[in-house]
Amino acid sequence: MNSIPNQTKDYELDERIIRTWSTFVPEDAGTAVAETLRSKWINTGKMEKLFREKLSAKFKIPNIVACSSGTAALRASLAIIGVGPGDEVISTPFTFIATNTAILEQGGTPVFADIDYDTLNIDPESVRSRINAKTKAIICVHYGGNACNMDALRKIGRNHGLPIIEDSAHALGAKYKGDFIGTKGDFVTFSFQVVKIINCGDGGAIATASEESYQKLKRAVWYGVDREEKKASRLDPLPEDITMLGFKYNMNDITATLGCVGIDGFDLPANRRREIGERYRREFSKCRKIKVTRYPEDNTPNYQIFPVHVENRTLFANYMWDRGIQVNVNNRRNDRYQIFGGLRNDLPNLERADGDVILVPLHSDLSEKDIDRVVAAIIEYEKL
Repeated sequence: MNSIPNQTKDYELDERIIRTWSTFVPEDAGTAVAETLRSKWINTGKMEKLFREKLSAKFKIPNIVACSSGTAALRASLAIIGVGPGDEVISTPFTFIATNTAILEQGGTPVFADIDYDTLNIDPESVRSRINAKTKAIICVHYGGNACNMDALRKIGRNHGLPIIEDSAHALGAKYKGDFIGTKGDFVTFSFQVVKIINCGDGGAIATASEESYQKLKRAVWYGVDREEKKASRLDPLPEDITMLGFKYNMNDITATLGCVGIDGFDLPANRRREIGERYRREFSKCRKIKVTRYPEDNTPNYQIFPVHVENRTLFANYMWDRGIQVNVNNRRNDRYQIFGGLRNDLPNLERADGDVILVPLHSDLSEKDIDRVVAAIIEYEKL
């Protein structure tokens, strides 16, 4: 068979290809953005505030700060925790690199725990074994919108006095034990990047159950200044004193407008993803060569992506591409990259997953015909 095709311009233009990813843009997004542009207020303003209010109402989030990206949300959270040179942050190595480059940007050192092979989420026992006097925080990722074992992680955090950052870039609208991700937690970061269920082009947010952290985060995302505080003077927009170093991470009103429309239209793509994800789980439940990741009964995933374990990943990828179905490796083990210090030999579940996980198409633009093609191809692969 041919080698796996690169995603060249030709493939991007070929409508016969069933894509792994798709961007959902509500029909009224253009009209809403045009209204914001006509208002002439396109920096952080009333739409950014409305976006936060809508997020809070829709997903029961108590305190939320909007920012420019999911990566910015991670960095701001690490900053107010006080992560710096000499500090360690225990994190998952099975994620997009931004989860862990944010630690490096703060001068900290990522310490990788192993993952649960069946869920691809961080293993709490592996986290526990890596805690030492240098540990400043724990980061987990709700991989694919399937929530981590937060009871176990929060217990570890409480016992050792360590805050937990939940990288929830995949998990908006997902639930853990009946609660939306973001309802509880020290720091819960979200992404509204272009392939997320709510698409702002790019954008992020941080939720926290702590009022103290909330007040600090509002300052962290704009130069150490809370933009909503009453100004000290009509002449000077800044307060008399700035006591913390902040970033330029605020969300503008154009981005926020896209987000508002996305929240209003969230149920359409979210419900469609759920239908497809649940069908895949039924159809592939008895496969031998394809193993669906485990979804605990007390979780409600949002199916941001649909990862599977597969025998002979290269053969499978060629097989699917030859049938006009795009499949992709989403993330590689982060310790393979020199910036993180090199490969570790004490992460056996990560090693297995890094060799056999691949994504099959799941997004709200898939037609029934598309889904039938994907299912039929995978069932055929079982017979090889």
